[in-house]
Amino acid sequence: MIIKSISHTGNKKAARKLIKYIFDGRKPLEDPKGQKLIFKQHIRGYVREKWAKQFEDLEANRKSQYANKSVVAYHEVISFSDLSTKYLTRAIIKDLIQRYIKMRSNGQMLCVGAMHFEKNKNWHAHLVFSGIRTTNYKSARISKSRLADIKSQLQAYQIQTYTFLEDSVVRHGLKKKS
Repeated sequence: MIIKSISHTGNKKAARKLIKYIFDGRKPLEDPKGQKLIFKQHIRGYVREKWAKQFEDLEANRKSQYANKSVVAYHEVISFSDLSTKYLTRAIIKDLIQRYIKMRSNGQMLCVGAMHFEKNKNWHAHLVFSGIRTTNYKSARISKSRLADIKSQLQAYQIQTYTFLEDSVVRHGLKKKS
């Protein structure tokens, strides 16, 4: 599985725009059985606008400002190989994504996201994390090496637990072959 993290700085409405993108219907949110798979952490309710407001309210409590360069939100994408799609179940996806959310945030960040179930393409989850912690309103930044550790740990878990998802195994931390 591939994990990408993109930080959004400056614009206080970044989380709102990301939530709109994830849930606006351009990409299918329903699996082949017609069910949505939505992920939330420390988010109340079922209304997208209220989710965005919770991100903005948290951001209003930020302890420090860095000349409009503070990370307001992280957009993270977790993607599975299209060859693994036939093996993915709701339970497997929930297990891997929720494990990632827990490892990435230590339970200290807002998070909301959903799976995009595209036919004949790879299934992937979009997640929006708050730029600050809910516990002390300080930056929730993690280092590149910590993110690499999380990716490696999650992949090790995937290999050990879901051996049949071998097509979604990538070489985290290794340079691309030229």
